[in-house]
Amino acid sequence: MNILMVGVGGVGGYYGAVLMKAGANVSFLVTPRTLPILKNKGLTVKSKDEVWNFKPPVSTDPNDLVPCDLIIIAVKRYDTEKVLDTIQPVVTRNTIILTIQNGIDGEEEILNRFPDANVLGGVAFLASKIEEPGVINHVGAGSLGIGELDGSESERVRTLVNLFKNAGIPTKLSKNILKTKWEKLCWNAVFNPVSVILNGPLDHILDSKDALDVAFGIFEEIRAVAEKKGIVIDAGLMDEQINVTQKLRGYHTSMYEDFLKGKQTEIDYFNGYVCREGAKHDVPTPVNCMVTSFVKAIISRHKIAG
Repeated sequence: MNILMVGVGGVGGYYGAVLMKAGANVSFLVTPRTLPILKNKGLTVKSKDEVWNFKPPVSTDPNDLVPCDLIIIAVKRYDTEKVLDTIQPVVTRNTIILTIQNGIDGEEEILNRFPDANVLGGVAFLASKIEEPGVINHVGAGSLGIGELDGSESERVRTLVNLFKNAGIPTKLSKNILKTKWEKLCWNAVFNPVSVILNGPLDHILDSKDALDVAFGIFEEIRAVAEKKGIVIDAGLMDEQINVTQKLRGYHTSMYEDFLKGKQTEIDYFNGYVCREGAKHDVPTPVNCMVTSFVKAIISRHKIAG
């Protein structure tokens, strides 16, 4: 199977490297800024006590690369439209498209562009970040959930689950990938924006009762919106996520890293999405809307100050 990894950040760079380490044929679709770095130095991943370096096929144009059977989209959610424009010439009836992006509605956008595409949903549970262009630092975790949008156990989804498992990536076949995505949103919409507001690592949230009160406020609104959309999220999930996050003390979220670098954030696809869906379904979401506004104000102020 020929795999085209779209994106070489903390997610795409890490999973692409693990697949290559296992012998998979992986090419990378990258930005013009990253292209010369990967061509000259290759892709380096630091994972625990190991360092891997590969020089994979890379290009800014998918037509330059080997025809792909599987396209994995691993870019920030706001870059989806641009990516779909780029890959359009190489998407065929037989191409499988797997998105492992954050947010809820990435698959919907892909299907709007390619109505007949073989689209699978994915959720990455990964703590990994760009140390510098072409160098990925894997901090922890790394499991995947993959599923058909209709919940079926198709041959193609089983094939992909086995592909990742055989590469050493803990992977589950999700029979309700949309619920899995909402559960991941419960982490993303809490720890990402609140880390920006508190200007620091996850410890700032975990060690503050007031911050945790905000976390539960965000979470309960997400649960209420999800329920209106037919997704039932367990009331104890936030406690579970806080316990798991204790292992990531000192870690900076991806949104906080983007904020520090003056880059665009995914706030509109996390809490902003909850606000829009809440309004659509008559579910009040004041905490999520306030958090969205605070993050946008902080980012705006940071850019002015910078």
